[in-house]
Amino acid sequence: MTAPLPIRSLCRQAMGIAAFWCFGAAPGVSAAFDAKRHLFLDPAILATTEGAVLKANPAQRRETVISPDRPWERHMISFFLTVRDEGGKLRMWYVCRDDWGAGGQANLAYAESTDGITWSKPDLGVYEYKGSRANNLVGVHSLEGVVFRDPNMPPEQRYIYVSTGKAKTADKAVPVPTSIFRHHSPDGLHWQRDPQPLIEAGSDTQNVVWWDELRKEYVVIVRGWTTDGYRKVNRLALPSLTVPTSVRPDRSNRRQYFNQEIPTILICDGEDPVRTDIYNLSAQPYVLDPHWYVAFPTFLRRWAANDERRQPGMKSSVGPTEVQFAGSRDSLKWHRYDRPAYAPPGIAAPEKKNMVFMGTGLVVRRDEIWQYGTEFESAHGDIEARKRKTDGFIVRWVQRVDGFVSLDTGTTAGSARTVPVKVAGRQLLLNLDTGALGELRVGLVGADGRPVPGFAVEDCAPIEYTNRTKLYSFRFE
Repeated sequence: MTAPLPIRSLCRQAMGIAAFWCFGAAPGVSAAFDAKRHLFLDPAILATTEGAVLKANPAQRRETVISPDRPWERHMISFFLTVRDEGGKLRMWYVCRDDWGAGGQANLAYAESTDGITWSKPDLGVYEYKGSRANNLVGVHSLEGVVFRDPNMPPEQRYIYVSTGKAKTADKAVPVPTSIFRHHSPDGLHWQRDPQPLIEAGSDTQNVVWWDELRKEYVVIVRGWTTDGYRKVNRLALPSLTVPTSVRPDRSNRRQYFNQEIPTILICDGEDPVRTDIYNLSAQPYVLDPHWYVAFPTFLRRWAANDERRQPGMKSSVGPTEVQFAGSRDSLKWHRYDRPAYAPPGIAAPEKKNMVFMGTGLVVRRDEIWQYGTEFESAHGDIEARKRKTDGFIVRWVQRVDGFVSLDTGTTAGSARTVPVKVAGRQLLLNLDTGALGELRVGLVGADGRPVPGFAVEDCAPIEYTNRTKLYSFRFE
C-alpha cells in the first residue's frame, strides 16, 4: 500500500471502539495522523460520523491501598502522588502532613509494591523525623510536584522533582518569595535542591514536568489565574531544567500570574456549571504511545456564598472535587469529550469522599491500566473538618488499556469514517466491545472516497467480540 487510507466502520447495537492499530511500514506515506496506536483522543481523526459519538470512559475504583497510619501522616495524606513502574516494582512518592499550621510539617514520603495492591512503607534511614530515621520520608518538604526520570541527566541526577518552595536567605527577617525549584536524586530517595529557582513564582498546585522525547523539550505544567480569581492551567516548554527561566510574573497581582508569560492550555468554559474551577491537570505522555497525551484534571465546584455548609472565615474556593479525563495529540490542545466524572466523589465508597485527585503514572498489567489517586472525606478548603479527623487515602483505579475514550453507538446502527491514517502492513488490530448483541464491520476507503475493492464494509464478516486484541489481516499487494 502506497497511500494512507481512511477506515470506515459500521456498528450495530450498543458497542464501542477504543482504538485500532496498524502494523508494518510504508515508506513515503504521509498522513494527518501518524502514531503506533490510533486512539480517539483527538476528535479530528473522525471525518464523518452517523449515529456514533465519542465517549470518555470512567475508571473503575478498586481498593484502598495506603492509609494514614504513621505519626508524620497524622494530619493527612495530601493531594498529589507519583507512581513509577520500574522493572516490575512499583514505586510511589506521596505527600503527607503531621499537623496543620505553622507547627506542622509537610513531607514527601515513599512506598513500594510488587503487586500494586499491598504497599510497604520502608524505613529508609534518610531523614530524621523527631529524633528517628526509622521512617519512609525522603527529606523533601515541597508538596506540589511529580517524580520523573530525566534521560538527559547524569546518573547522580537521574530522578527529578520540580516543586514549589522558598529560597534560602541569610537574613531570616527578610520575606522570602515562593518559587519553583528543581530537585534531583540518583535513586529517588536522596534528594538535593538546586540553589537557584527554575521559575521565580509559586504555582500552589501540582507542577507536572516531563521530557518530551518526540519534541525534544521539557514540558512544565503550572497553575495560572483568571482575572476573576478562578484557576487555569498554563504550559511552558523549556530546553533545560538546569537553567533558570526568564519568567517573572507580577507577584503583586495574583490574578495575573503567568497570564502573559506562559500560554494557557485549559480553563473552565461555558459548558461547565457555574462556580466550577480547575484545580490541576495531572498530565503525561501515554505510556503505550508517546504520540498521545492523557490528563486527569481535577475540577472543584465552589460552594455558593449562601451555602449552609459555609463557616465564617472560609475562603471562596471551598467545595467538592472530581477527576475528569482529557486527551491531546500535542499537549497543547486538550479535549474533554462529554465530560463525565472519571473518578467521582460520593458516599457509596468505603470512605465517604468529597474530594478526589488522580496522581501521575500509568501501570500496564495485561489488558488493564492501573492508576492511583487520593480521596478525602473533607471538602477542599474545609480546614476545620480536616483538623478534627485524619484524612486522605490512596486508592487504586483500573482502566481498560487504550480505553479512555471510545466511539460508541446506541441500539441502532451507526457508522464513522476517519481522515487518512497510516494503515500500513497486513494487520489491523481492534480494541472493541460489542457486548452480547452488537457487531462491527470494517472497510477501507481510497483517496477518491470509494471503497477499496475486496475491502469494503460489505466484504467484512460481522465482528462479534469484546477484546483488545481482535486481529484482522489484509492481503495488500
